[in-house]
Amino acid sequence: MFSKGDLVFLNDKGKLLFERVDGEHGIIMTDRYLIYELDCHRTPDMVQFYAYDVLIRGRLFKKIPERFLLRVIENEKNIE
Repeated sequence: MFSKGDLVFLNDKGKLLFERVDGEHGIIMTDRYLIYELDCHRTPDMVQFYAYDVLIRGRLFKKIPERFLLRVIENEKNIE
């Protein structure tokens, strides 16, 4: 979905979420990677999801789930 070095712009939800760091955009710092998580309370199965590390206003946020990131960024637009 995203590649290392992609610039993403936060939508209103994302700006509200990252308001403490005064963020409006971020840079994808890693290619997507697979995270495995075990939630013993809900299900004994292993849950897996893709995540990225994102740099916003000089702060690195690690293991941001791809599905979450898609909800807090603006839709990509072709500006050519």
